[in-house]
Amino acid sequence: MATEAVGGSAGALGGASREHLGAAHLTTTHAIGQALAIGPIFSVGLVSGLVAHVAGYSTPISILLGCIGSLGLGYVIAIYARRYAGAGAIFEYLSQAVHNSFGIFSAGVYFLGTLFLGAGGIYIGLGFLIQGFFQTHIHTTIPWWTGGAVCLAIAFLLNHFGVRLAIRGVLTLACVSTIPFLILAVVIIAKGGVGGNTLSVFNPNVTSWNTVFNGILFAVTLFIGFEAAASIAEETENPRKSIPIAVVGAVALSAALYLLVTYAATIGFGKAALAKDAWFSAPSPMGVLATTYVGKWLSVLIDLVIIFAALSLGIAIMVTASRIIFALGRDGLLPKVAARTSRYDTPVVGNLVIVVWSAALLVWAGTTNYGKTVPLPNPIEAFNITTAAGSYLVELIYVFLAIFALKLLWDSRHDERGLWWKVIAVLLGLATPILAFKGALDPFPTFPNNRGVFFAIGCIVLSAVWYGILHFTRPRQVRLAARHAVEHEGVPALDEPIPLPADAGSS
Repeated sequence: MATEAVGGSAGALGGASREHLGAAHLTTTHAIGQALAIGPIFSVGLVSGLVAHVAGYSTPISILLGCIGSLGLGYVIAIYARRYAGAGAIFEYLSQAVHNSFGIFSAGVYFLGTLFLGAGGIYIGLGFLIQGFFQTHIHTTIPWWTGGAVCLAIAFLLNHFGVRLAIRGVLTLACVSTIPFLILAVVIIAKGGVGGNTLSVFNPNVTSWNTVFNGILFAVTLFIGFEAAASIAEETENPRKSIPIAVVGAVALSAALYLLVTYAATIGFGKAALAKDAWFSAPSPMGVLATTYVGKWLSVLIDLVIIFAALSLGIAIMVTASRIIFALGRDGLLPKVAARTSRYDTPVVGNLVIVVWSAALLVWAGTTNYGKTVPLPNPIEAFNITTAAGSYLVELIYVFLAIFALKLLWDSRHDERGLWWKVIAVLLGLATPILAFKGALDPFPTFPNNRGVFFAIGCIVLSAVWYGILHFTRPRQVRLAARHAVEHEGVPALDEPIPLPADAGSS
């Protein structure tokens, strides 16, 4: 286990080149903005359709269970965030809490998962979202990949010129984007939807428990990214306070929004339409509801803010993924150039890697023929596959984090207050991805959706091979990995202030 503490500047393995991030000037507000890598508006506007595709009329109960479990997962992250602070986040959490070897392997799995989700796959989604907006509201057409490429350029520029600029963009887009969805949900509920307001959408017996479990995989996907706040810990004034607040707060606020909007959408479409997959098959399901219950003007606004929200998700996940590359490079686990930062103290190499990967995914989505089998447009099926692959990988890491959070609680059991409820919260967090795997893999997906499973397995194997190579070629770097995540010992998560030394804030 790595225990050697090193400051935020270039460490022993660094050279004379720029290998440090910006000063610790970020606040809790910035951390909340980064935690909004959840992308609540994009998720409820687009990804919720994936839940509806498998859960149908049971979508709200799948969302509810996903919310409860995700709150548990949020608390799991808070347990780590109260103890460790580093740009590598998940990498440093598991290296410190378990063993460097396990942390390095897990970093590879998690990083590849983010590449399939918000650091890559999201631009496929943006491509067909923007194309659909042009077709529906401007009555013209553009190549589907154009929107994704433009948004990728915007995300890179905001990340390159400073993390505060990037996070301000995320916060602004998130706040503005919420308003049209609240209007839509309130109007649908006030009008009673198709058949009136009902609690039957929360009754699993209306469909089946297996249907509900099938929906949980994508319900949890709605929350993937909440841990992104941990990646700015080294740039935050008081990370062990700000990061836990941001993570748990962002999950709770997003959960409330998801429950409100998905309940409204379920009664808005009605049971018969959902049985015909109306939610999933609509190019803009929330836009359809807006036109039906409010007016065309709200449909335009909703389609526009979903694009803005997807862009904010891409911006926030680029912040996270680029800092994983930076942390691994700084620790000598990737080529030294990976730790290079720009004159704005941003991880320029990490940002460029994500740009290249995302561009490659755009090309792949445009050339694949997976959509013919479903049938769906090829880019949309490519987005489904990348979303599933990324979800499998990130949710596997959630399982790891929850298991070893129990170990952390046990190790500090003599100092923990309210240990029983903390264990329950962690167990809920552990159960959620396990149930999601059960729902997604039983029965096993058929072609082409099984490609998401195979891509995920390939990434796990690749991560294991990468660690094996490092173990034999860079044993010293492996031994010293994650040393920048300074451990604060003996403080229970969330329920006590951390006693800071007189010179606190310099770390």
